Amino acid sequence: MSVRTPPAIRPLQKRRSIGADIAEKLQQLINDGTFKPGDRLPGQRELAQQFGTSLAGVREAISVLSAAGLVDARPGRGTVVRSVGGAVPTFDGWLGAVGDEQEFEELMQARRMLEAFTIAQAVARATPAQVSDLRGAVEAMRAVMGSAGAYAEADMQLHLLLSEVAGNRVVTRLMRAIQRPLMEQLRRSIAHLQATGQLADNLATHERIVDGIERGDREEAQRGFDDMLAISLAFGEEGEAQAGQ
Repeated sequence: MSVRTPPAIRPLQKRRSIGADIAEKLQQLINDGTFKPGDRLPGQRELAQQFGTSLAGVREAISVLSAAGLVDARPGRGTVVRSVGGAVPTFDGWLGAVGDEQEFEELMQARRMLEAFTIAQAVARATPAQVSDLRGAVEAMRAVMGSAGAYAEADMQLHLLLSEVAGNRVVTRLMRAIQRPLMEQLRRSIAHLQATGQLADNLATHERIVDGIERGDREEAQRGFDDMLAISLAFGEEGEAQAGQ
């Protein structure tokens, strides 16, 4: 005999952040045509005033929309609405942070596989103009080293740009999907690197990735990525050790 779930019972919903709520409202404005592809969204301070919230909430919302492929947010250029064809169909399941350590490890494994592919493809196909764009993304990171949140966003944009240079739209969408749940860990990692004076080392690994792509040296670019990941993972292990003391 089958058991039917009464209509009144609904699955429990995870508590959503202010940033997720703002992202949903902005997505509605994009979907209804208030903001069309190619339109530039209001600045973050203006959005914060309009929504009556903090800049942090707006930044989180922009990160969510960017990870979903709905907007293109790059430091110094503002936030531009993308064509709907480049958007991830839904990002509701990715709005929250990583659920547990096991999920984090699995996401990092997925990231390693995806970025190994994007680096190999970028080395093989990057044009001088695309290398210049990657250099510009690194310089955008350098320009915001004083802000962990802004640096994290610039970091994410560099890796998304790298996936676009690779030329595989499916991989780019997958990268957008996994980067959103990793953003909170990325912010905390960068704040730690700031506090310990190691953020310049993180920036240097990104420069090495671009150097390798420009020279057509896949191994150099991959080593830069591996060293970048090692720095981030060392922060996680250090945090766990401190928590256990």
